[in-house]
Amino acid sequence: VHSEQPYELPTDQLDGWLFSKRPTFSLPPSTLEYTISITASLAHYFIGKDRAVGFVASGQVQTIIPAERTVRQEDKILEVLAFLEAEGELPLGSLVSAQAKQLPRGSSAILVTPTIQPEILIAVDDLQRRDLKPVVVLLISESFGGLKGGEMLAQSLMDRNIPVCSVYNGADLSQALSGFVNSAADQEIATRWFKPTYTP
Repeated sequence: VHSEQPYELPTDQLDGWLFSKRPTFSLPPSTLEYTISITASLAHYFIGKDRAVGFVASGQVQTIIPAERTVRQEDKILEVLAFLEAEGELPLGSLVSAQAKQLPRGSSAILVTPTIQPEILIAVDDLQRRDLKPVVVLLISESFGGLKGGEMLAQSLMDRNIPVCSVYNGADLSQALSGFVNSAADQEIATRWFKPTYTP
């Protein structure tokens, strides 16, 4: 489901490294690079808030890091992310279904993906049925040169009262994620008594 656009490292970044100046940095226009950076940022944030954080990915191999709240946990997640490749064949829905039963009730499950497949709707319904709190960071594939459909999928998720952060190519991730984390917390409070309706 990943996509990317052609990219060349800007010369000012190379000059900055050569002359020991702090270069400006922008992510390559790749959904995989954005996914990795977003996941690393979220792990750092929640571990810093003393929350237990786990990690699951299905890339070239399936990786499962059980939830912990130690600084070492962040190192483990970053180490896996550094070598992650988009070569997995397990669909997101199957990955979620396989792991959801391992999560304690009331846990949040943050899905970071550029998928445009409606199976994500089934995945979040499955999480809700298990009394888990799904949150979706959805990279809008079209802005990375991929297929259309991300915005419509984001709307479908929001219609189910699922917190969604839509991320576009070139977005300021720190701004997008900080605003999203705050609004997701507000929505969790606002919907605490909301009984979700499931897709038949």
